[in-house]
Amino acid sequence: MHGQTEGPMLWLCLIVTLAFVVGEAFAGFVSNSLALLSDAGHNFSDAFALGLAAYAVWIARKPSNAGKTYGYHRASILTALFNAATLLVIAVVIVIEAVSIFRHPQPVHGELMMWVAAVSVLMNTVIAALLRGGASHSLNVRAAYIHMAGDALSAVGVLAAGWVVKSTGWTYADPAVSVLIAGFIAWSSIGVARDATNVLLEGSPKGLDVEKMIDAMREVGHVQAVHDVHVWTVSDHLNFLSAHVEVANARTMEECGAVIRDVNEVLFHRFGIGHATIQVESAGACGEESRLDPLHCDDIHARKTGA
Repeated sequence: MHGQTEGPMLWLCLIVTLAFVVGEAFAGFVSNSLALLSDAGHNFSDAFALGLAAYAVWIARKPSNAGKTYGYHRASILTALFNAATLLVIAVVIVIEAVSIFRHPQPVHGELMMWVAAVSVLMNTVIAALLRGGASHSLNVRAAYIHMAGDALSAVGVLAAGWVVKSTGWTYADPAVSVLIAGFIAWSSIGVARDATNVLLEGSPKGLDVEKMIDAMREVGHVQAVHDVHVWTVSDHLNFLSAHVEVANARTMEECGAVIRDVNEVLFHRFGIGHATIQVESAGACGEESRLDPLHCDDIHARKTGA
């Protein structure tokens, strides 16, 4: 799924999901099934996530300006984090309600549970399949994909609970499945929250071996040391870097320009750094410490603070 098709696909999935949520919630009330109601709540959270993701795709296309020099790419990260936090709250509410049902069990219409759950399995599986293509390169779409795939698995659980209730009359199957659904919701949202938080804290890009990257920068011709390295993610696969590289004294402007070009080539082709700011300095500008700790330049920091 490419960027031009992600938005329309998300809106289509949103409409289908909302229509199903209304029907599933009504069936949950009629059948007195907490499992159906909790699954409807999960589906509603997914519809909300789909709407936010579609909005983020739209706003991320707005060009950068003097007030937003990075553009609006971070909107997708913010929506992913908000969605993950919302899912955790929903999971807690479901567990609380399930405990209440365990204490005061109520009759459940097992056959209706099974029919609605079967439709839910079909719908969520189809939507997850549609979103799967974009999940590999977008945190927004990955969150939506995980939610829809999780809904399909949750619906399978509701289907099983309905069969147990209908076959054995054991009504505790309904809240038991609800607890499992809540656990899956919480588990699936933690990964999204962790990745989104790492981006917002300007952590290193996920999967990037920073030490290996620095070693590769040092291998570029004329580079003698690397220090003050900072690498972070703005949004999905939009990675930035700034660093100082030391070259031997008496290098010409042309040679320094070639060093910058070669370092950028290494960073882009081997490590996926799309935008790098490289400052060239004479050897020894940061002292010997830069060879031991390439992330900091203690000599420069000391001069700045007057130490």
